[in-house]
Amino acid sequence: MLRAPRPRALVRGLPPGLLALSTLIPQLQACNGCSEQNIVSREPVAYDDSSYEELDHDWGSWLSMAVNLDNAPVVSYYDKTKGALGFATATWTADNELRWIHEQVDGYADDAGFDNGDRGKYTSLAVAADGQIWIAYQDVQNKALRYATRTAADTVWTSNVADVGGGPTPVAGLYASLALDGNGYPIVAHYDEGAGTLRVARWNGSAFAGAVVDEGEESISDTGAPVDADTGRYPSLAIVEGIEYIAYYDVANGDLKLAWGTGGNYSIETIDSEGDVGQWPNLVISEGRLHIAYHDAGNGDLKYAVGAPGSFEIQVVDDGDHVGADTKLWISGDTPNIAYFDGRNNDMKQAWPSGDGWQSRTVTEDPGALGFHNEVVIAGGQTWAGCYDYTNRTLWFRSLD
Repeated sequence: MLRAPRPRALVRGLPPGLLALSTLIPQLQACNGCSEQNIVSREPVAYDDSSYEELDHDWGSWLSMAVNLDNAPVVSYYDKTKGALGFATATWTADNELRWIHEQVDGYADDAGFDNGDRGKYTSLAVAADGQIWIAYQDVQNKALRYATRTAADTVWTSNVADVGGGPTPVAGLYASLALDGNGYPIVAHYDEGAGTLRVARWNGSAFAGAVVDEGEESISDTGAPVDADTGRYPSLAIVEGIEYIAYYDVANGDLKLAWGTGGNYSIETIDSEGDVGQWPNLVISEGRLHIAYHDAGNGDLKYAVGAPGSFEIQVVDDGDHVGADTKLWISGDTPNIAYFDGRNNDMKQAWPSGDGWQSRTVTEDPGALGFHNEVVIAGGQTWAGCYDYTNRTLWFRSLD
C-alpha cells in the first residue's frame, strides 16, 4: 500500500512510501458545521452510568461501519496491539457525548491466557434485517478468510474459517467485502494473494463454501517479459435482485474490472485500462446504475465510473497530488459523494458533483495523519464518517452534517 503520511511535528514512526514533495497544495474548504465533539480518541471498552475504561493501545485500523436496529453506528476494527478483531457500538451519554461500547470478538487471549493468534485485518461488516451481525476478516497467522457472527440479542460471538483460498501456498482473506443476499445470508468477496485470484465465499445456512470468480490473465511488461496473472485485489461487492456485482483491481494489467452474475456464472469486463487504475474501488448501486469510485495510481488521482455493465462514463474527480486511495462512496438523495484519502496532506476529503465538474473539501482538519480506511454511514438522520487516526492509533469519527 503506497500511502505514507506526510511528515508532521506530531507524527511519529510513519511508514515509508510516497516521495516527499517540496511544495504544498492549499487546503480546500474546511468541514464547516462538523461537530467537533464527536471526534473519538481512546474511547471506552465498557459502559455504565458513571465511568468509562479507556483503550490505551493501537485499535481502529481496517475498520468497517454499519447501522444496527437501534439506528446507531457500529464498527468492526483490527486491534493491532492485541492482534484481534474488535467490535463497537456508538452510544450517546446523558451529557450528549458520544461513547463506544466495545466487544472482543476473535483473537483476544482468554481468561487462561490462551491466544489463537493474529486475527482481524481487512474487516467487512453487515447487519441483517433481524439484527444479526456478520463480520468477515483475515486470520493473519493462518492466512485464511474468517467470519464472526452473533444475533442482535446475544453477547456471544461464533467464529470460524470461511475460505482457505487456493494455489500451492494459500494466502486468502485480503480486502474482504461482505454483503447480504435476499435471504440475509452473507457473501464475501476477497483477494487470494497466494493464487492471485478473486474469490467469493457463500453462506449456505450452516457454513461457507468458496469458489474462484476470476483467475486473471497474463500480461506483458514494458520490457516484453511475461507477467503472471494476478487479479482481484481490493474487491467491493454489492448485491441487487440476486445478482452479485464486484468491482476490483487487476494487479497484473493495472485495470479496473467488474464481475457480475451468480455463483459459477459470472461475466467479466474491464471498465478502465488507461494507465495503472482501479485500486481501492468502492461500488454502490442506486436506481439501477452502478457507481464506482477508485484510485488512479499512475496519476495519483481520484476517478469515478457510472453506468451499467458494458457502458460506463468515466470522470476524473480530483487530480490533486496523491489523492484517491481508500475510497468510500455513498448516495445522498440522487447525488454521489466520495470520501477518500489525501496522501499529500494526510487527511480525509469529500467530493461531490457541482455544475459540470466536482467540488471537494477537506474533512479532517487535524495536525495528525488521518484518512486511512475511510467509512461513511447514515444513522439517526445524520451522515457519519470514520477513519483510522494513524497518529493517535485510534478511531476518528464525527458527523459530516
